[in-house]
Amino acid sequence: MHGAGNDFLVLDNRWYRFSDEELSDLAATWCRRRYGVGADGLLALTDTDAEGADYRMRYVNADGSWATMCGNGARCLARFALNADFEGPELAFETDAGRYHAAIVADQPDLVRLYVPPVSELELNVTLEGTLPFSPQAVHSVNTGTGHLVIFVPDVRAVPVEEWAPPLRHDARVHPPGANVNFVEVEDDTLHLRTYEKGVEGETLSCGTGVLAAAIIAQATEQVEADPLTVKTQGGTFTVGTETTSRGQERYLEGPVVTVFRGSLQVT
Repeated sequence: MHGAGNDFLVLDNRWYRFSDEELSDLAATWCRRRYGVGADGLLALTDTDAEGADYRMRYVNADGSWATMCGNGARCLARFALNADFEGPELAFETDAGRYHAAIVADQPDLVRLYVPPVSELELNVTLEGTLPFSPQAVHSVNTGTGHLVIFVPDVRAVPVEEWAPPLRHDARVHPPGANVNFVEVEDDTLHLRTYEKGVEGETLSCGTGVLAAAIIAQATEQVEADPLTVKTQGGTFTVGTETTSRGQERYLEGPVVTVFRGSLQVT
C-alpha cells in the first residue's frame, strides 16, 4: 500500500504472530529496493487489550529499526483494517506514540482522515551543535509522533536534500533516535514539502508526520493562517485541519491511500 507515494508492506499479525525480532528482520529483508519487494517500511496489525481500541499498529523502518509512529502508515493500516474484518466508519488504534483515530472520508473511499493527539516538544529557532553544509535562516523542532526538524526555504525544488539533511538528522542537539528533516516552501496558504526520513535514510515521496510538522510550524511562526491548510509533496497532496469531534477539537491529517497489490511471500 502507499499513502501519496510513501509505500509499505502490510500484514495482519493477528494470524502470523511474528515476534518483534522477526518483524524487524522481515522489514530489513523485504523492504530493500532492487533486492527485495521494496518499501519505506513494514506495517503490522496486531491485537490489543487496550479498552476502546480496535487494534495496535506496529511500524518498522526499511532498515529494520522500530519507529513510534508513521502518519501515512497509520492511514494505510486503517484502510487495510476496514477492508479486513473491522467495522467502521471510524477506528481507534494504539501506537507506540499513543492512541489515534482514523476514518474514511465520506463519499471518497480513497481518502483516509487521521485524527492526531496534541503535539509535543515544539521548539522554535533551535540551535544545533554541528556544522551544517548550508546556513538555514532558522531551524524548528516538533514531535508529531516522531521527531521532526523543519526548515523554511525559498525554493524547495532547488534543495539538495541528500546533502543537506543527513547532518541535521544526526545532529547532537536532536534527541538520540534522530529526527526526520523537512524542507518547506510557503506559497500563499499552500506548503510545498520535501522530507528526509530516518530509518529510510533518504528522501521519501511524502511523510505524514512530516506534513503535520510542516503545517504546525508554519502556523506557529505565523507564515500561514488557513485552516484547513494544503500541503503538497512529491507524492501527492494533503489537507491538515481541525475539526470538532465527540472527543473535542482535534487536528487531522487527510490524504490518499492506494492498495497496489496483494500476494504471498515465502519466509526463510
